[in-house]
Amino acid sequence: MALALHRHRHSLPLLRHLASSGLGNGRVGCQNPAGYCRAAGISTHDMAAEVTEHKSSLVRDYIHSALYEPHLGYFAAKSNAVGAITEPIWFNRILGRAAYNEYLSNLYKQHDISWFTPVEVFQPWYGYAVAEYILRTMDPSAPLKIYEVGGGTGTCANNILTYFKLRAPNVYKTMTYTSVEISAALAKKQKARVEAVKSHRGHFMVNCGSASDPRTWGTANADPCYVVMFEVLDNLPHDLVYRETPKSPWLETWVVRNQTSDSLIEERRSLQDPLIKRCLDVISQVPGTSSLVASAKSTLSRLLHFSELSWIPTGCLVLTIPSSYALLSFSTR
Repeated sequence: MALALHRHRHSLPLLRHLASSGLGNGRVGCQNPAGYCRAAGISTHDMAAEVTEHKSSLVRDYIHSALYEPHLGYFAAKSNAVGAITEPIWFNRILGRAAYNEYLSNLYKQHDISWFTPVEVFQPWYGYAVAEYILRTMDPSAPLKIYEVGGGTGTCANNILTYFKLRAPNVYKTMTYTSVEISAALAKKQKARVEAVKSHRGHFMVNCGSASDPRTWGTANADPCYVVMFEVLDNLPHDLVYRETPKSPWLETWVVRNQTSDSLIEERRSLQDPLIKRCLDVISQVPGTSSLVASAKSTLSRLLHFSELSWIPTGCLVLTIPSSYALLSFSTR
């Protein structure tokens, strides 16, 4: 999923709505890029220790640990989890869809454990297209500021900076590009990738920390900026809720260790988590959820006593709320 936040504050009604219920908005400088960048606000438990000690955790915390735990997490244990394609693909030399699929298949075989984002596969054109959009809509009276959440291997940042260097050198002279990255390993990759181009070194920096923590964004000011996200919102750890019927109360799902088999199992518990409650409340207020189709589905579920098992975007919510404080303070474009 690609997301670009732009223009004036009235273009961010969802962010303002989510922010209205309030979280702390203290801000400090960049987090330590050399160590493990914890996801403050998402992980409420140290899942590696908790599961080992036969304790339990909410689904979002378990998934978060599986992704970012400093020693065993996916992005820590597999340094090449996010693949990098060193040279652009010459699409004019690929004859049709079958040839394209075969080409990608060979790339995956070569890299073995890696996967590629659209930014990687369609470089530099993907990044160039984003840069062109920014160039057309930016305020030329202020220095350009770009923030990227989850910058992968740094390919997008490198492509966007290169585009401005070639196409708009006057903008390039004063622009800054900041990556907000939770993974220390990927932060290092981004820095190495972008700063391989010497002229980019004065324009690029990495704030290593969780985008859900307002402190990671640094000191806010009223300067306009752009925030871009690629493959972020749909890859966040979320929660699983369950109810027997549409009239039954929602139950939250926990991951627990079975004392008999030592395997991990799901356990339903009464709804207590404030974030899950808040997310369900926000979802109920989203326009369209009471549409004719949704109403018919709900009625059918009641008549047939269907149970409901649903993933809800708590990870997205916890990212969006703190970010919204920073973005609105930054006068996001």
